[in-house]
Order: sequence, then C-alpha cells, then structure tokens
Amino acid sequence: MEQYKRILAAIDFSGYTKSVATHSVTLAKALNAELTLVNVLNQKEIDTIYTAVNRMQKRDFHRVSVHDCVEQLKEERTAEFEKLKEKVDFSGVNISFVMRTGVPYKEILDVIKEEKADMAVLGVKGRGELADVIVGSTALKLFRRCPVPLITVREKDK
Repeated sequence: MEQYKRILAAIDFSGYTKSVATHSVTLAKALNAELTLVNVLNQKEIDTIYTAVNRMQKRDFHRVSVHDCVEQLKEERTAEFEKLKEKVDFSGVNISFVMRTGVPYKEILDVIKEEKADMAVLGVKGRGELADVIVGSTALKLFRRCPVPLITVREKDK
C-alpha cells in the first residue's frame, strides 16, 4: 500500500480555501502526514499592477511602486493564512506555508517536487469569477500534469 507522508494543499483564499484546508488536515491526521499549504500570487495580477503603475507614473503619480504593491499583496495573503489558522483546527499536524509568485499551476508543480509531496489537494475552482467556468484553469492544468494523486474539493451547494 502506498504511504503518503507529505500532502500539499493549494489554497488561494477563495471560497474553497477553508474546505480545502479542512479536508487536507483530515487526510494529514488520518495518514500521519505533514501538510504544506501553498499560495501563489498569480503573475497575471502582478503584470496588471505593473501596467497600472506605469500608467500612473506617466501622469506624475511617482509615489506608487510595483514592489510596494506586491509586498502589500504578500502581507495580505500572510494575514489571510493567519485568519485561516483561526478557522481550521491544524492541531496535531505539522504544517508549513509556502507563498510563490508566478503561473499558479507551474508553481504548484514546482512545490510538489521540492517538498517531495506524495499527494495534492485543491479546490475545483478558485479565485476566478467567471460564472460559466465549472472547473478552474489551474485545476484543469494540474489534472493533466500532476505527478502525484490529486484530490479535488468541491464547495458544498449553498
């Protein structure tokens, strides 16, 4: 039987995050596994910030910097992680939090390899707000490329 000792959970602080974290903790406890929570700042968001800042600087808004905006996003995500720790019982599980910047599915695959994860967990849809999208683009790419078993979490019907 396969031994799962390291679980990676991809969280994006969308409506799925608490559910993904809760299911991941349940798995980690049942399997006596370590849990790594990974969050990726999407490079598309950084590019949008860069474009907006460049436009503002052309209009003499010199006090805005891309670096400051990205640092603020990182601080917000770290604060969201702290809030998540108040909502989900992580007791009894060795957890770590990794934050990356880049293309989400690529960064998640990199963290899976670096952390030597045996299993991955993610929500079927994330931060995107397109009503007609049933499965998120990051989830679809991970379905096709993930080198370890991938468990998906669906938000319960409201």
